[in-house]
Amino acid sequence: MDDGQLESIKRFVEPILSEAQAELVELSWHRQGRQVVIRLLVDHVGGVTIQDCARLNQRIGQALDAAECVAEPYTLEVSSPGLDRPLTTRRDFERALGEPIEMTMTASVGGPQRLSGTLLAVQPEAIVVVTDAGTVTIPLAHVRSAVKAMAW
Repeated sequence: MDDGQLESIKRFVEPILSEAQAELVELSWHRQGRQVVIRLLVDHVGGVTIQDCARLNQRIGQALDAAECVAEPYTLEVSSPGLDRPLTTRRDFERALGEPIEMTMTASVGGPQRLSGTLLAVQPEAIVVVTDAGTVTIPLAHVRSAVKAMAW
């Protein structure tokens, strides 16, 4: 399998994911014996359940088989990126709206460098977080690391 085939699979599955109001976070593959393992990490606002992954796995597998997109034996894995996946892009933060998050900021923020709260809004260049101390707006450029947190 080459990058061209992977890109073809990506274009093929995106409408299926869109119909399910899900978004492709990552698409990868690796060889396992004589088979290829195709792995899709999917997410949507509010998160993805095991049942969502199972339904998408079945739907995408049937569609790939019907379209004969993969010319060799393969295993399809559809899963969530997981709770501990770092929030790195603006789109990652948008999917985490309303969720508790934990983050570390750069020293240039001037306030606490560690922050926990609920993600209230995502602006073009900043995020808004509700903390125990109040609402704070943090420029995305000042976020060193962020993850979804366990609900408190």
